[in-house]
Amino acid sequence: MNSMMDRRTLLRGLGALSLAGAAGGLNADTNVDSSDNLSSIDFSDDVENLRAYAKLAGTTEDGMVHYWYSGTIFGFTPEKILPMVGWTGLLKMVWRNLGNGSFHFRNYDLAYFTEPGQSKRIDSFVNPFTGKTNRPIDVIGGPFDVVLSPKQFPWITSGDEAWVTDPHIFSFINKLQPDEWPLASSGDMLNMLYLDGFQGKLSDLEDDRIKSAPSIVNIAHVNPWYPFFMMGQRNGGNFWHGHGKKVMELSDITPEVLEYVEKESPGFIESEAPWPTRTDSYKEYKEQRKPAKQ
Repeated sequence: MNSMMDRRTLLRGLGALSLAGAAGGLNADTNVDSSDNLSSIDFSDDVENLRAYAKLAGTTEDGMVHYWYSGTIFGFTPEKILPMVGWTGLLKMVWRNLGNGSFHFRNYDLAYFTEPGQSKRIDSFVNPFTGKTNRPIDVIGGPFDVVLSPKQFPWITSGDEAWVTDPHIFSFINKLQPDEWPLASSGDMLNMLYLDGFQGKLSDLEDDRIKSAPSIVNIAHVNPWYPFFMMGQRNGGNFWHGHGKKVMELSDITPEVLEYVEKESPGFIESEAPWPTRTDSYKEYKEQRKPAKQ
């Protein structure tokens, strides 16, 4: 599928996962008793809890889900907190229902950096902490695999609104060691906190006809200094804060991001495996840049 119409059809097909009844989704007979199609969720049951999470974050059927997102990266030191740069992109999640109450998904991520609150890609910006010009490298990440087994996700509900956040703490050796990369490296180890949350309608989660519910993603990451900020081992770090939405129509993706994705990774939206080899921003930085000294 190469045409704009093909991509639009594909996304509508993915969105149609949200209404997968044989009667025809949005055109289903409105006179049918809705109680026949709805089921309350027992969030205390691990299997039902996870299924609701999969429906909101991804899909309970095999298929692809995309999220457009945008946000701001802040820097914090003991002395001050400042916005540093914006970022925006497209996340692909390829979901599989494992058939035993568990799910698997694989992530691919493409993004670029902007002025805070903007959508246009930038090649450089002035670091507000150092006053020096930084040159970002674009984000490319994945494939990253996650297997979810039945468990208790911390749901919050109010009226017909539902929220869920699944905190993740990561700790691993920095590919950019400080003795070789004194400015790009924040230290020997990388410790990160991801607090990505999803928001949607409780009624969508309760509706058995819906396989992939419309969803808003809320992004909150606490990370060490990103390499291109060239902050070295200075006290502090970055707070990434953003929002996004599950893509149901091509128009859910901003024109700038859609153009970028189609240029940098043709077929990204259509493919379940847009690239074969795992990569991440630290690996890409090490391959694209040379160590800078003080």
